[in-house]
Amino acid sequence: MATVSKERAGYGRLVLGLGLAVVLLGGLFLSLDVAAVLGALAAADPLLVALAAALSLLAQLCWSLTTTTILEGVDGSLPRRRIQLGYLSGTFGKQVLPFGNAGGSAILAYVIAEDLDRRFRDVFAAVTASELLVFAGSVGVAIAGLTSVLLSPYAALPTTLVLALLSVVVLGFVGSGAVIAYRIHLLGTAVERVAWLLRTTVGRVSVRVHRTLAPERVRAGTDSFIEAFGTATGETRRLVVATTVAVLGWLAFSMALYVGLLAVETPIPLGLALFLTPAAGVVTLIPTPGGLGSTEIGLTAAITVFVASPPAVVAAGVIVFRLVTYWLVVVAGGLASLYLSATVWHALD
Repeated sequence: MATVSKERAGYGRLVLGLGLAVVLLGGLFLSLDVAAVLGALAAADPLLVALAAALSLLAQLCWSLTTTTILEGVDGSLPRRRIQLGYLSGTFGKQVLPFGNAGGSAILAYVIAEDLDRRFRDVFAAVTASELLVFAGSVGVAIAGLTSVLLSPYAALPTTLVLALLSVVVLGFVGSGAVIAYRIHLLGTAVERVAWLLRTTVGRVSVRVHRTLAPERVRAGTDSFIEAFGTATGETRRLVVATTVAVLGWLAFSMALYVGLLAVETPIPLGLALFLTPAAGVVTLIPTPGGLGSTEIGLTAAITVFVASPPAVVAAGVIVFRLVTYWLVVVAGGLASLYLSATVWHALD
């Protein structure tokens, strides 16, 4: 009965997320000249659209290599191709589920662990480390793009002020990274305290929560996670390679936005593309699948401020970007899921 209730709740969240996405997309189109949007899409340069699609797939390849590189630090016998296919399959889950991006590490780790028949806890630690590196790459690319935008003549801001603000951001980011890298045990302590709080509150009315969050079980879980995390991130060379590939992925992803807008004859400063693409990840926290609707609205509004093109044409460029970075990735991830499922059933036969 509990399983049925969970399934219904899951379907309910999915329907709610899709409904919200439809409302947001509908609101975007109602506020624009739909004929102008469709005309700009019809006139889009097919070669540039194809290039944007290739850049989007290149970004996914780079990020899958980041995950592969870190996972190999835990178990060097894991097949690279299966990890990359598992990454694509997990990305499919992230993109189609509401709040999928928020639980991205868990979804990726679950898919990869199930496919490779490995312990979830170990894979989750490695995937968490790789996702942190991908996030670090996004921040680095965003900072570089923001620096370019703020120092451009258009911004007309004092150079000293810009550099001071950016220095604070960079120092804060580096400091946070240092805490994660060298004081990971603090994370375990925080988890144990949260678990204690939940056990003494929610656990009073739920026997399952009280049992699951028993101090010895929580401590064993955090110790195992921290040990696996340390193993995955223990080699400096591996971290450098994984981070470099992650940054290359964000550069390719940002270029997909730049080229997508160029396809509808709406050029934007490259620095703006480098900043907006990672920054757009914030709106994916809205409970729609893959930020569907909210991303289109946010990017269209932000880019319209910086360019002289009509909003309808800007929206067409954003749609091109989303077609190659969302819908194309969903299709690729779905195919990867089907392939992994088919190979598992073949092995069972």
